[in-house]
Amino acid sequence: MILAYIISSSAEEAEQIAMNLLEKKLVYSVNIIPATRSFRRDGDQIVKQERTIVLAKTKSILYQQIEDEVDTLQQTGTAIVFSMPFVQMSKKLFEQIQSNTMD
Repeated sequence: MILAYIISSSAEEAEQIAMNLLEKKLVYSVNIIPATRSFRRDGDQIVKQERTIVLAKTKSILYQQIEDEVDTLQQTGTAIVFSMPFVQMSKKLFEQIQSNTMD
C-alpha cells in the first residue's frame, strides 16, 4: 500500500485528477490540499510557486497506471507524481483499500 503524492498547478486540475482516479478505481480515497506554497531551486534562483497537493491511498501495484493517468490529465505539463509506502496501517483501512480499488 502506498500514498501517491501528486503535485498539481491548480485546484481545478487537482480535482479533475482526483475524480478520474476514483472513478477508475485506481485509488481508494483522496485528500486535496489547496494553495500550498512551494519553493525549489532552478540553477542559482529560488522559485516560489503555489501548488495543490493530491494525496491518494492505493495499492502499490497501481502506481504506474496512476502516473500514466495523471500524465494524460494534466493541463500544464507540471503535474508530478511520486509515492510513499505505508509502514503501518489499520486493518480496516487495509481492507477498504483492497476492496475499493481495481485488482
